[in-house]
Amino acid sequence: MSQIGFGFCIPIFANPGRAFFRTPCFERLEWAPIRRAVLECETLGYDSIFVGDHVFLGREGAIYEFWTTLTALAALTRKIRLATIHLGDSFRNPALVAKMACTLDVISGGRVEFFYDFGWREAEFIAHGVPFLSTDERIDKMVEGLEIILRMMTEERVTFKGKYHRVNDALCAPKPLQKPHPPVWLGETSDAKMLAAIVKYADVWNSTPAPVEAFEQKLDALKRACENAGRDYGTIEKTLETQILICEDAQAVDRVFERIDSLKATDAGQDQDILKFLREANPALEGYRTKEDFGREFVIGTPDEVEARIRQYVDLGVTRFMLWFMDFPQLDGIRLFAKTIMPKFR
Repeated sequence: MSQIGFGFCIPIFANPGRAFFRTPCFERLEWAPIRRAVLECETLGYDSIFVGDHVFLGREGAIYEFWTTLTALAALTRKIRLATIHLGDSFRNPALVAKMACTLDVISGGRVEFFYDFGWREAEFIAHGVPFLSTDERIDKMVEGLEIILRMMTEERVTFKGKYHRVNDALCAPKPLQKPHPPVWLGETSDAKMLAAIVKYADVWNSTPAPVEAFEQKLDALKRACENAGRDYGTIEKTLETQILICEDAQAVDRVFERIDSLKATDAGQDQDILKFLREANPALEGYRTKEDFGREFVIGTPDEVEARIRQYVDLGVTRFMLWFMDFPQLDGIRLFAKTIMPKFR
């Protein structure tokens, strides 16, 4: 077995309780526990950290800005890779994004992973004065942006005149250390246009949390798209983003769920669009009431149970996992996973 990668998804927002199941034990946004967890992950051998791109989210809408956070963490770390999560095309000029990504790759010693997306959360667009186009238009716009970014990372000067983006004799220097450019990540399979972009541009494909059966269906869609376009399916790395709760025994799992249930979900109203988005991707979410319900969607259990579940995805071709530890800001899960699971896959 080739080495499987495990990355830590950084909770740059807090949302306690069950309203939005990413940071259910993180009561209020603070920098110190994030910094502590990232340094611990590097020491324990996690291969990457992931930072999401939103402008408001969770409790009181408080969230750290993506590029600023990732750059700060680049300065704090030495070897762990630095990855975006669904970097939104519409929030920044793509020529500037190319410059930022190249700069970060150089100063970090070639550690950037470039995960791009077209953006979906209308409230964020509207609040920041960004036009919220149709899904097809946003994907077309993203493809133009990605085209500019990749050309600026690899060509001396770039001129591009598209429907949404333009650059004129643009220069991006220095170039990234990684050649020809940092790995390009694109995600999901629910849209035909997005699938076409994945097949054309992606080095890495990512899925948001999905039960094994749903994940297999996504892989089938990706495989068909590759066959139709003449792309070798095996040249696209497969990855999974998921929540995880790992504890020494079932009683400890129960205690974490008791804690989650004791925390009042905050600002639930502002996150209804996220819940709607998640329900559209997985209608079963509406019926989640117990830890068993959540266990079907996410990775929850003792080390033996977690290992078995991870192996199911690895057997399907997953080579890297993006992990949201549900007991954060405690580090118990991060440490237990590194001790009991990571050695089994390396």
